[in-house]
Amino acid sequence: MPRLTVLMPTYNVAPWVEESIHSVLNQTYRDFELLVVDDASTDDTLDRVRAINDPRIRIASFPNNVGLSENLNRGLDIIDTELVARMDGDDIAEPDWLETGVQVLDTIPDVGICSFGFQFFGAKTSLVRFPEHHEDSKAQMLFGCTVIVPVFRRAVMADNHLRYSTEAFPAEDYMMWSNVYPLTQIYNVQRTLFHYRTHPTQISTSRREAQIVKSNEVRLKMLHWLNPNFTDEEKRFFLDIFVPCKIESKEDIAKLKCFAQLIISRNTNGNYSNEALRHKFKLHIGYGVLEYVERTYFPRSYTPIAFLRLLSSGLYSTLPARNRRKILAKSLLLKKK
Repeated sequence: MPRLTVLMPTYNVAPWVEESIHSVLNQTYRDFELLVVDDASTDDTLDRVRAINDPRIRIASFPNNVGLSENLNRGLDIIDTELVARMDGDDIAEPDWLETGVQVLDTIPDVGICSFGFQFFGAKTSLVRFPEHHEDSKAQMLFGCTVIVPVFRRAVMADNHLRYSTEAFPAEDYMMWSNVYPLTQIYNVQRTLFHYRTHPTQISTSRREAQIVKSNEVRLKMLHWLNPNFTDEEKRFFLDIFVPCKIESKEDIAKLKCFAQLIISRNTNGNYSNEALRHKFKLHIGYGVLEYVERTYFPRSYTPIAFLRLLSSGLYSTLPARNRRKILAKSLLLKKK
């Protein structure tokens, strides 16, 4: 029996599934099987998978479509290896994805989940890094999911009877990992080891509005874990203003800072690190201020006069340090937007 199973749920991913599978088969870590769990695809996804001749591939196909969450649960029910890795059938893994994850789990026994940096490609391109350490990562979970394509110990799920929630779809990953944070340490590798494909038919694109609604349910759950006594008005401000960091005036910035202090003052049960919360909120508001500053003071171009107006506003010091330097340099060079 291999030590690790790569769980790959598939549904109508025929154009990309072969590239995804080969990125797994070419891993530097070799002690694994690839479990493809197909959710009654109506295209030739299964034919393409079956055409790949490799004994490490195991296929579980079902005649009825149950959706991503239950399809993942089908896979978890089949797996009996010590370690599990999760990826979709349209993404691409770097060759040392598994080796890096296994090394982290073997080196740090308290870590149950290892996640990674990734890059979007396709319809949009950008790099994503989540906080490296557990407490910082947990603080960011108030805003969004901080676990992607993880390598994890199966016992974390099995011993705690954790399942993917159909009701949480299409934010099932966010809900799952929110349940894990109280149970084990989570570590985020600060390297790009995965490439996340974006295209119009994927769930995160086609179900964007539903994903926001379900993600908000998880955000409130994480807030409740911090303190269950937030009022309905405070919860609405948290979701509608604080999380998206809506800033239309300097007064809005003051309100956001006051609300950040309120959250920290309510962290009386110790489920979060106050230091991690302060650090996260400072960054969160800082980047919100950056967007407001660029929209307000530099709508078309960067100029010395606009920069002096920014300095006199008192907002310059609230920007993240590296962005302060960039704005200064652009203003001196008269950069266009």
